[in-house]
Amino acid sequence: MLSAGRGSNFLNIINRIADGSLPAECCSLLSYNENCGAMEIAKQNFIPTRLISDTNLIPTLLQDAPDLIVMSGYMRKLPEEIFVYFENKIINIHPSLLPSFGGKGCFGIHTHEKVLAAGVKITGVTVHYVTKDYDAGKIIAQSAVPVFDGDTPHSLADRVLQEEHALYWKVIRDLLNLF
Repeated sequence: MLSAGRGSNFLNIINRIADGSLPAECCSLLSYNENCGAMEIAKQNFIPTRLISDTNLIPTLLQDAPDLIVMSGYMRKLPEEIFVYFENKIINIHPSLLPSFGGKGCFGIHTHEKVLAAGVKITGVTVHYVTKDYDAGKIIAQSAVPVFDGDTPHSLADRVLQEEHALYWKVIRDLLNLF
């Protein structure tokens, strides 16, 4: 898994592995942020962690040889060379219904601010393949979340995150069943 954030999706995924709902193994957590919440969660759960940079990301992934690379709160663009080795094997979750509210600069609370500013009544989450362009890969799954009158970016973010937790692990399960 690639993460550099607080780790709530990562924790949800490893909890699903632990309870048997997701028949998988998390071989390691790779991050460029040694102080992120995901790194601490990995250490508490005895999952190997590695600090990575642009120069050692691909060699580290090639060494681990994962069936699927799961991104969660990883806010750096991947080097284009990675797709030579892992095309259609890297997935990410985005807090909107892509292609709306995606692309460079649309992440986290910024996405929810843009959703509310646009006045849409439905947003959601999208799991997609990662490509060289931000949020432009093939959509694997989406789930809608209503936008309520009086929503703030934070109240909307909370509901969207709940939906992320409900969807992401199931997509991972389904994709791993294809291997």
